[in-house]
Amino acid sequence: MRNVLLIVAILIFAIGNLLFAVPNYIMNGGITGLSQLSYYIFHTNIGLSLLLFNLPLFIYAFFKYRDLFYKSVASMIVFSLAVGLLQDFIIPFGIQNIWIGSIVGGFWMGISLGILAKLNASLGGGSLLGKMLNLRYGFSLSKSIFFIDASVYPLSLFIIGGRETLFSLILTAFSAFGVYVVGLLSNRIPAKDNKPSFQ
Repeated sequence: MRNVLLIVAILIFAIGNLLFAVPNYIMNGGITGLSQLSYYIFHTNIGLSLLLFNLPLFIYAFFKYRDLFYKSVASMIVFSLAVGLLQDFIIPFGIQNIWIGSIVGGFWMGISLGILAKLNASLGGGSLLGKMLNLRYGFSLSKSIFFIDASVYPLSLFIIGGRETLFSLILTAFSAFGVYVVGLLSNRIPAKDNKPSFQ
């Protein structure tokens, strides 16, 4: 069940990114945002860029957060493959409205990030680093992801422009809100009685 939910969450994020963000030249934060910038400038394959940009962070996680690495590396690879393979099929049919792209797209992707966080997995980039900060220092996951992802936006000012950067920040804020909503809802679900489990 966990693997099915994991794949669904990854596909939700990948489709949301290609459907809402990329067609409007707005970006996610962190590694995903850097991969989008590479696409906007050089028309590279976003999935391949994701794989290459995430590599150093996952090497670090392998040595310092081995459990999180094993639970996240497969997600990152599947995400990179999904984006890389779907890119040319979804972007031409994307929603070309910057308000919808930033608000609906941000919340859409935040829901998937929240699900991944509850599964103790991530797509890499800001979500992986945010999870590491959450585990080590107890920082709020949604706030950590927001500030880490937002750190790439000064670079985008000079590449995609002020208007698109502003809407990228809006997307990131709604993405963090999506993470928060998933956490809030999951915390309100009553825990099952502790009964013996025969597996």
